[in-house]
Amino acid sequence: MSPTTPPNPFHFKITIYTDTVCPFSYLGHLSLSRAITTFSSSSPHPCVFSLTYHPYILYPTSLPSSGKLGEALSYIYSSRPSSSRPSPFSPTELTPLTGGIISHLTTLAKTYNITLNFSGLTGNSRDSHRLILLAQSRLSASKMQGFMTTLYKSNFELGLDISNRETLAKLGVDAGIWTTQQQGMDWLRSDELGTEVDELCERAKREVGVRAVPSYVVNDRWVVGGMQTQEVWEGLFTRIIATTAQEATGGETATATTATTTATTTITTKKKMGSDIRNKKLEEKDGKGGEMVVGMKDGGNCRVVGDEGHTSRDHDCTIR
Repeated sequence: MSPTTPPNPFHFKITIYTDTVCPFSYLGHLSLSRAITTFSSSSPHPCVFSLTYHPYILYPTSLPSSGKLGEALSYIYSSRPSSSRPSPFSPTELTPLTGGIISHLTTLAKTYNITLNFSGLTGNSRDSHRLILLAQSRLSASKMQGFMTTLYKSNFELGLDISNRETLAKLGVDAGIWTTQQQGMDWLRSDELGTEVDELCERAKREVGVRAVPSYVVNDRWVVGGMQTQEVWEGLFTRIIATTAQEATGGETATATTATTTATTTITTKKKMGSDIRNKKLEEKDGKGGEMVVGMKDGGNCRVVGDEGHTSRDHDCTIR
């Protein structure tokens, strides 16, 4: 193998921390999907992409169908709630809809030729994450990607309530996970994979340091906080291939800057994946190798409601 030739084919393993009720997770999904399609066809190196979805629940104490999506977004992107607030979906506790974040999301959505719909009901996303885990065990990689697109689209474009079990059961039938609506309802009522979802959420926070979605870890090393553009992803893929080839010959990883048409994203060598995945530089930690992609200007994410230890800014749209 020459000094500039990576393993053939090059394998990208991408772990995605997402919540099905986070609009940035949907836009991030579309951006990453486009980047993978384009890079796979244009890269001189054959590439294989493996995507795994991990749950992260933004509204862990809410009930299904407990509020409108737009109102929930208003709650997240307003000032940090006091601990006395009983629920992010209590109408008396909601601030007026934040026009800035809705406008920002609407503009971003135009990039992907979609129109977002914030009028539908939403609520606790735990059942949808159970369904995602089941789908990953039953569907092919391509069908899984299609299912994730359908799940997000149902919520953010069609205004369907994906915290509702009847909705989820129908989506499961359409994807080929079940053959009948009744099978889907029986499975959803069983709470199968519920414990796994809860444990994965805790591990995401405790072991990986996820505090916002979407967050991504590529090849167990490169950490991406927040939604990124297609160009940023393609630049990162190129950088990872080059770095891997360089390291295979004993070279050292250097700090690099990837310029895009909309922003500059810095890729820096870190000592360890830090205690917080977010759209800013992680603190240096003791120990082992790891990489971080610092968030770009058009990046964004959602943060968990009621997450202790963070300031009110953590509930704002992360726009750099």
